[in-house]
Amino acid sequence: MIIDKIIEYYKLIKEKKIDYLLIQIGIFGVIIGLLFNVSIINQIFVWPILFGVCIKLYNFTEKIERNIIPYDFNKLLPPPKKDK
Repeated sequence: MIIDKIIEYYKLIKEKKIDYLLIQIGIFGVIIGLLFNVSIINQIFVWPILFGVCIKLYNFTEKIERNIIPYDFNKLLPPPKKDK
């Protein structure tokens, strides 16, 4: 039941492209923290960047797994010699 909820939320996040939004908000917050020299703002706004990057990496690994072409090693290797 919990896994189904996680999958449902992940599909919603992927559909709405929340990862881009999280990364942009995080970068904007870190820049504000650097400009005003407040380290707590940097520490807080680094988390959305981290979550956004994790979502993007998971999407990337899913894409790679779908695009892997299974190799048929029987076609690559020559047929074995038959004994007489």
